[in-house]
Amino acid sequence: MTDGKLWCWTSPVWAAAAVLLLAYLAASVGRSRGQLAILLVGLGLLVLAFVSPVGVLAEGYLFSAHMVQHLVLLLVVPACLLLALPSQAAERSFNRPLPDRVGRLLATAPFGWVCGVGAMWFWHVPQLCSTAALNPAVGVLRDCSLVASGIAFWWPIYAPCERYRMPPLSGIGYLFSACLGCTLLGVYITFAPLSVCPAFANPADRIGIMNSLYNAGLTPGIDQHIGGLLMWAPPCVLYIGAIIGLLGRWYAAHEPQPNQLAPAANNGV
Repeated sequence: MTDGKLWCWTSPVWAAAAVLLLAYLAASVGRSRGQLAILLVGLGLLVLAFVSPVGVLAEGYLFSAHMVQHLVLLLVVPACLLLALPSQAAERSFNRPLPDRVGRLLATAPFGWVCGVGAMWFWHVPQLCSTAALNPAVGVLRDCSLVASGIAFWWPIYAPCERYRMPPLSGIGYLFSACLGCTLLGVYITFAPLSVCPAFANPADRIGIMNSLYNAGLTPGIDQHIGGLLMWAPPCVLYIGAIIGLLGRWYAAHEPQPNQLAPAANNGV
């Protein structure tokens, strides 16, 4: 097995990342360096999810690589895209009637929750999972739907306009329940028979790497167990990080300001 086989430098994801970057630079008035850095991190991870060995092995070889790719597309890249949006430009865009209606729809917690958690469950129905892994057109549809679902999921938490965000305490419940949804799917995948995604149970060795993978201990059974654990633990770590951020947001909103403390101090003199 050569390292060259595990990289796909000709992936069309380069063009998608370039279009997103150019559109961002053209439209994001008032962006900060930090927001631009977040966008570049998100786009870099998007590219790596397809160009690196993760992307190659996700194409019908390793279920665990497929799971890493999907978690990046559903949870990491959408969060980076939203966090990179400057509020000034977003406020101008969403002040118009149609964008505002879209923003309010995305701000509906059940809609975002079903999109974010439901997309992962939906694309792991065995027949759909195998079809998307083996059919490039269905695979593109799956990948685009994961990014779109991730944006819908994170919108009530990280929307660039304050009016679309959930109250922090409600957001904590939203994220905690999503963690439970991912945990249940992870438990199911980890302990299910070798049929969650049949394409990975008997992969077609198109580039001659399966013997090396099996010799390294990555048999289909072990591979599915690893994929289940990846579905179980990393998403909840991300959700806990977001919950901590919401707690900080709640505390900042309820912390007394200096001009509120001064009168109280004067009254006590």
